[in-house]
Amino acid sequence: MNIATRRTVTILAAVLCVVGMVLAMVFAPRFFTGEPEASYTPASAQLAADVQPSVNDLNPDAPMPDPAIFATQLDAILADKPDGTKFNAQVVDVETGQVLYDRNSTANGTPASSLKLATAFAALDTLGADTQLPTTVLLDGDTLVLRGGGDVLLGDGESDPGHPKGYAGIETLAQQTAKELKKRGVTSVKLWLDDSLFGQAQNNPDWDKSLYTTNNIAPVYPIARYAGRSSENPKAGYQSDAAQSARQAFAAALGQEIQVSEGGRGAYEGGEQVAQVNSAPLREVIKYMLLVSDNYLAETMGRHVAVAKGMDPAQAGAAVASVAAEHGAQGVALSDTSGLAAVNKISPAALTSILRSAATSDKAGLRELVYSLPVAGYNGTLMQRLGGDQTLGMVRAKTGSLSGVATLTGMTMTQDGRLLAFSIFANQPNGSLAPHKPTIDQAVTAIRGCGCRG
Repeated sequence: MNIATRRTVTILAAVLCVVGMVLAMVFAPRFFTGEPEASYTPASAQLAADVQPSVNDLNPDAPMPDPAIFATQLDAILADKPDGTKFNAQVVDVETGQVLYDRNSTANGTPASSLKLATAFAALDTLGADTQLPTTVLLDGDTLVLRGGGDVLLGDGESDPGHPKGYAGIETLAQQTAKELKKRGVTSVKLWLDDSLFGQAQNNPDWDKSLYTTNNIAPVYPIARYAGRSSENPKAGYQSDAAQSARQAFAAALGQEIQVSEGGRGAYEGGEQVAQVNSAPLREVIKYMLLVSDNYLAETMGRHVAVAKGMDPAQAGAAVASVAAEHGAQGVALSDTSGLAAVNKISPAALTSILRSAATSDKAGLRELVYSLPVAGYNGTLMQRLGGDQTLGMVRAKTGSLSGVATLTGMTMTQDGRLLAFSIFANQPNGSLAPHKPTIDQAVTAIRGCGCRG
């Protein structure tokens, strides 16, 4: 087993003993998409002694599952259902790339939020895991320019390095700005909003109107508070104009010391930078996005990939697809980068290709992608799934749910110590919400429990 693969699986064993996250919080359920409520466990939490699963040390010479035995087990679970539900799936050995199970895996389907895995990969590969997104303030005469650099996790208070949401604080930015303005003897400014980074790509024509009314998404801007929500409350509604809300919050904070009136809006050339706050490193932003399946963040990341590749931000889906293609994912056709659009097309084989490419990459930031996925029975959107003795703490995966669609893409180890990547799609033609999640979980449990040798 190569070094990159060993590093990828380290976290899978580590979570057996001590598990934790820094903050406890709850995100609103995804009504339209059917994504489960995401939640966190305090850092002090430990698995109860009587339910701690055991696992053999990883063995570079661990036997490979017999594909024929594997197929017998998984075909029985993933057989077509009486309600018309059909499954597409692939299981791949991470070290060798050998396909161990294939059920029409190259056929494109609707990925739902499993697509966020491709978006995360593209962002980390294109921008780099250490990248921080700036929010800057520039002064040009009596015009003060608030320029969004793509950080949509701004908090109202002072910058808080303890969490990606609020890592950069509007209060801190206002304090820096007021200090610099006073040095220059400026007591009154007109506040201009430069939210031009993403052009006119605020919405997507392939998003169903119900996505807006059910609090799944809002117009996307390159500057926002709390991932586009109206307050720090994770159940708060999305804002129709998150950029304007950020300007208003900044104006209120700055107005405690400087007289502020509203100026124009749009791209602004010129000015001297007087203040700046930066987002959390991209690796932390991506981890947060994947844990809670945040649509607004995913759309932001896709637009960043497009900008970095010199494409129109409205072509974010195509930009992510192009990065995926560079790493072996074939036939990908994407309208958005969150998975909300039902017209997105990607196959289970493409997703396992992306996952394996990340796990074996020579870029540390890409290898970390696997570590950022929710852990079975513990956190994020897997908090209430795969919590049985076989799978608890031993599966990392990204969920996906839309009307008529359920998907799960991730990694686990066999009982013999082989690290496997998997992707499973369920599609029900009558459009029931997220069909047959238990069947998918049963299949993943079988993958995890596999010895599968003759």
